[in-house]
Amino acid sequence: MIKLETLFSSNIPVECHILKGRLEVEGIDCFVYDENIVWVHPFKAVAIGGVKLKVPSDQFDLAQQIVKQIKKGILFDENGEYKITEILHSEYEKQLEIIRIKSEIRNNPALLDKPMEIKARILNRSDIDLIVDSEKDFQALSNLKFIFTWNDFLYELFDFNGDVFKYFRIRPVEYYLDKEIVDNYKSKSSSDYAAICPNCKSTNTRNGYAIDYKWDILYLILSVFIFAPFPLIRKKIHCFECGYDFKKQKTVS
Repeated sequence: MIKLETLFSSNIPVECHILKGRLEVEGIDCFVYDENIVWVHPFKAVAIGGVKLKVPSDQFDLAQQIVKQIKKGILFDENGEYKITEILHSEYEKQLEIIRIKSEIRNNPALLDKPMEIKARILNRSDIDLIVDSEKDFQALSNLKFIFTWNDFLYELFDFNGDVFKYFRIRPVEYYLDKEIVDNYKSKSSSDYAAICPNCKSTNTRNGYAIDYKWDILYLILSVFIFAPFPLIRKKIHCFECGYDFKKQKTVS
């Protein structure tokens, strides 16, 4: 009979499940103990020793090695070791490249017929082909038109196993999520991002409605005149590092 040994314990059950998922990828059998009692009585977590993640004794050494590497911020496989921060940064750059290409295609749909003109810094040609295929599906969904017929509507309305709202929603939710992400995409080279904060010299800035300096005499007079708060009309660049709002400096040629 194989004995189970406690590898990790925490007062937060989610932490055990995150680690459990990582270990199971490596083929390690994991079991979570005392989770239910902690969910029901959180204040008893310390008294019972928290939620426990247990593994078979014959897999304990490998599991312990994986946990130690994770604490050092390192992942490893048969090909070597990788820093978690580098992997996350690489994946972030990859996703940013995907959104950039999608935005480029939606601004110029003719690229769908000329995929070789699409250039990428990180992605390979097969990745670009997958993006082109997904964008063709996106364009097909964009061209869908809602056609109302009383027969179909009444059928959906009285079909108690169905959902009448699906009749009005001709596109899946994923379509709108993807559309919103790409529509809100802005290049890092945009002038809104490139502005340097004069207070802390940070480039983590963005142009928008003034945050700290929207309350002035003109604003109050206009608000009293129309008997309601006047809409925000003044824009400044906001620094997300120090919170300073400033106007963009004009370059002198």
